[in-house]
Amino acid sequence: MNTRLIRKTLTSSLVAMAWSTAGCSNPPASTPPPATPVTVPTAATEAFRNSADEVPAGWNGPVFKLSHNYPTTKPACGPEQAPWLKRNVSFTSKTPKWSEWSGYVQDIVDYVQKGQDPNLPDDIGWRTAIETAPGRTETRWFHIPWMAYQKHGGREFVHGLTNEVTADLNNIARRSNGMVPGAPGSAMFETWSVGMYNDCGAWAIGQAVPASGEPQVETVDGRSLVKGLPFPEGTVVMKLLNTTADGNDAPFLKGSTTWRANTHLMLEKNKTYDPCLRTPRTVHLIQIDLAVVDSRSPTRWVYSTVVYYYDEAKKDAPIFERLHPLGVQWGSDPDSFPAVAVKNPLVQSINAPLPHAPKSVFEHYGCNKRLAGPVDNPDSSCMTCHAGAFTALPSVVDNQGKNIPAIFVPAATCAQGPTPANKAYFSNYAYPSHYPDPAFKDAIPLDTSLQLAVAFAQYANFKIKNTVPQSCPGT
Repeated sequence: MNTRLIRKTLTSSLVAMAWSTAGCSNPPASTPPPATPVTVPTAATEAFRNSADEVPAGWNGPVFKLSHNYPTTKPACGPEQAPWLKRNVSFTSKTPKWSEWSGYVQDIVDYVQKGQDPNLPDDIGWRTAIETAPGRTETRWFHIPWMAYQKHGGREFVHGLTNEVTADLNNIARRSNGMVPGAPGSAMFETWSVGMYNDCGAWAIGQAVPASGEPQVETVDGRSLVKGLPFPEGTVVMKLLNTTADGNDAPFLKGSTTWRANTHLMLEKNKTYDPCLRTPRTVHLIQIDLAVVDSRSPTRWVYSTVVYYYDEAKKDAPIFERLHPLGVQWGSDPDSFPAVAVKNPLVQSINAPLPHAPKSVFEHYGCNKRLAGPVDNPDSSCMTCHAGAFTALPSVVDNQGKNIPAIFVPAATCAQGPTPANKAYFSNYAYPSHYPDPAFKDAIPLDTSLQLAVAFAQYANFKIKNTVPQSCPGT
């Protein structure tokens, strides 16, 4: 409270007291009431908001709380905490096999699932704090700040989900020979997701975006780099992706989770979603994305995706037992199409075998069968897209294709072959390398974190309000 406001409030209180002691029940009507302080948004209040929306009156469900008590000292992040780092896998084999990598991915899955309710019920959701020993609870999962600033797609209040791609069923239920039998192809479904980092990754995040809420950039060898990066080996990133589609829309989703989320309202008139209106509805788990830092990888990272699918033989099994790995990826295969003209065999992306005949489950791949999930861009891949996570300076609004790479590529890109853009996009590079296109030599690398890219972009919007169009009135 400033000095003027203190003086004004104190004066009003003294006037009221004087009239009370004189035997009057109320001060004169002309006496102004005490002034109410106005809360001015700051980087800290906006960065660490729990949600972009408000909890409605009478709500009786779960309410999301941001996990942002980031470690201030580096935690233990070695092979004892990350057993996949001890797996004897080859990052250079010309004939990689899923059987050689399945244990690596299972180690990560076991780590991620530890301490969670195996059915992921709505009232519990995803636990950020888990029991690591009898009677001992520790925070394992931490969220990225600045994800609740943008009103139209920012965190919703139930489980902290943010709005991502809106996908049609042809993408969600795609098989190598087309649609899942009987699935209508015109419906559109929203994806709502929440990503988290383990304590090793959170240690870096806390340096990149400290309690002030202001992203930190420092000069290293003449370059602008984000403080705290790169993420240390042992970092684990996981993201739960949920869809508004259900088992009636795509049979493989039958029996999946039934989380509530404050999603966009669908307009019955034209079956489109209004980005400014929200309403609670049920969403269903469709995939969990996984990523870990492994210094043996040419990109420093290994990506994997596990997907939910309904299996009649496991209809009574917990949700976790109905998840199936799609594969694993540690590079963008720059020696295969479309980075080059020939569709050479992939050596940095392996697709896991389907558990049943193709009739009963979907297939989904990225460009030239690189790894990608059901609600991912089929013309890209997990590693390829995330590798392009760059930002401009914190006070400059990001503009894809202008001051940062255009990583959300148009659908035709995968079919175009070895264009200069494709050669750069499907390259392998590790932090702190520049993006391969020299047009973006000043872009700041974010070590594959698209969530940090969102955080930096939203901070820039906050700092330079109204420099970009706002999707919703008052945002």
